[in-house]
Amino acid sequence: MADEKKSSLKSSYDLAMERLAGREGQSKPLSDQQKKSIAESEKKAKAKIAELEIMLKSRMAQFGDDLEKAEEIKTNHQREIEKIREKAQEEKERIRQESGKGIQPPAFS
Repeated sequence: MADEKKSSLKSSYDLAMERLAGREGQSKPLSDQQKKSIAESEKKAKAKIAELEIMLKSRMAQFGDDLEKAEEIKTNHQREIEKIREKAQEEKERIRQESGKGIQPPAFS
């Protein structure tokens, strides 16, 4: 009876690997259009983040002496970057879920 219990118990690693294998079986390979759209989405997100970095440096130069204002600017900057990353991730997930026809990358504004 002890041998039966040991053989039926699985480690969390084994369970995780089984779940992963189940998911992989359900996912479809990305089409070339989907790959291009995902790459474009990533490119636009990186460009937007780079733009924010430049703006941050400019604003920090303006308010460098005011520590409270500088901290507020940094906090807002981090929030904006997080929003961009989340939006890009959502867009990539949407692209992965679609059939690959007529997918347009996001227009970050």
